[in-house]
Amino acid sequence: MNIHESRRHESCRHESHRVNDTGAIQLAVFGHPITHSLSPEIHTQFAESLGINIDYRRIDCPAGQLAKQLDTFQAQGGRGCNLTVPLKNEGLDLAVQASAAARMAGAANTLIWKEDGWHADNTDGAGLIADFENQQINIRNQSILILGAGGAVAGILPALIDQQPSAICILNRSLDKAEQLARRFAATASIQTGTFEQTPAQGPFDVLIQATSLGHQGVCPDIHPHWLKSDTIIYDLNYGPAHQPLRAWCEARSIRCIDGRGMLVEQAASAFELFTDHKPDTAAVHAWIQS
Repeated sequence: MNIHESRRHESCRHESHRVNDTGAIQLAVFGHPITHSLSPEIHTQFAESLGINIDYRRIDCPAGQLAKQLDTFQAQGGRGCNLTVPLKNEGLDLAVQASAAARMAGAANTLIWKEDGWHADNTDGAGLIADFENQQINIRNQSILILGAGGAVAGILPALIDQQPSAICILNRSLDKAEQLARRFAATASIQTGTFEQTPAQGPFDVLIQATSLGHQGVCPDIHPHWLKSDTIIYDLNYGPAHQPLRAWCEARSIRCIDGRGMLVEQAASAFELFTDHKPDTAAVHAWIQS
């Protein structure tokens, strides 16, 4: 299937605004597991603040079942959805068109229904940079160390590169996966790679982004002191219980550590704008999710 960048003409964008018999725009988040997702609460608050009627639900969908479940969702009036683990690559493959962000990431976290089918986008990178701005983290000319080389990293790399950091290094348990990512983005950035046991030549680093799944196993990544400066900021893409091991490690060492709740809100805001053409103010939702 050819996947190319969506032009998003207005005549097509309004397809995402179709509603069901109750007048609500039908939206959802697909993933497995999915009960923990805060997306319905976040999008509902956005909608209420703008006076928009939506019906946003969680749909449990294991890998390999997305095509079938999307067909059912669309037939019932579904006009937009978010995708989480393990469906982001699958969602991109099912799209008839994709934004540059989704194509560069090789993954989609947002699908919008239009006349010719599902259109894919990826708002993770925009969400991360927006939260960096909220947290007053300026990465221009700063060195960045990323732990992990999965789909989440692929999703944020284009936006990170656009900010023109002085250096990016990706460390991963499997060196091959890190090298694959570096090669994918070789045209726009020179990315150093290594394993967790290696000492990056570009270090120590100004910002460390934790993007592994170790927190879900109750484990903190093995962070080597020589990776860090005295004022290094650590940003965890995880939040909730998965963030706690890293938070405890950082608190014991008086290191500034930020979890991924802010990114979650900001990437949702970008997706909400794709669904409705309205960009919500995120301040109230940030206050709610941090409480």
